[in-house]
Amino acid sequence: MRRLFAWLIRWTAILVLAGLTVAAVRTALFPLRDTRGWDAFLGSGAFWVCILGLASRVLLTRLRRGDPVEFLDTLEHELTHALAGYLTFAPPVSLTATLRKGGEVQLTRTNPVVALAPYFLPLFTTAAAAFTLILNPAWMVYGKLAVAFLLGSFAYRMGREFHLGQSDFREFGIVFSLVSIAVILPMALLGVLDMSGILKIAWHGEIWPVFLNQCKALINLGFYAR
Repeated sequence: MRRLFAWLIRWTAILVLAGLTVAAVRTALFPLRDTRGWDAFLGSGAFWVCILGLASRVLLTRLRRGDPVEFLDTLEHELTHALAGYLTFAPPVSLTATLRKGGEVQLTRTNPVVALAPYFLPLFTTAAAAFTLILNPAWMVYGKLAVAFLLGSFAYRMGREFHLGQSDFREFGIVFSLVSIAVILPMALLGVLDMSGILKIAWHGEIWPVFLNQCKALINLGFYAR
């Protein structure tokens, strides 16, 4: 009974977050509804620096026949597990990170947030975005570009680590893990973009009304379906 209750809580939380994520994505994409919006997006420096961050990691790996930055990826992955553990009252006991053999974090206990955090939270990018909040306005443009570059590097790490054989996915089920990442990752990325000033979103003023309208539409749909 306890496991069933935990299962219901997890899936209920994910469904609610899915609604909020859809509302957030719809709000963020609203400026791209016409050609001018797409031209501004594709012509922005942040977009191309993000592509540069991804391309540089790919080229670096191919030219050196091995990624010298892989250790930082492993460190970020394990630190994200550890930080999620602290934030959810499951503090880590030990942490190891190596260049060739990967890393491991041992925690007092686990939960879905701890297990999946590295796949929806770009830790280094989030730290850079938080730093822009106290950055001198004269340097703000460079802070935004740094965040964009780190986002490209995070995309490379995700592409390398995201596969069905990942042990983190099996802990709470592959289906639940994939759905959770698909739901939380877009919201986390929008939060980073908003924090750094690359993208501005009125979370309460725009997303919440869209979310409520979605809920009303679903209720009306269920009512008419009877």
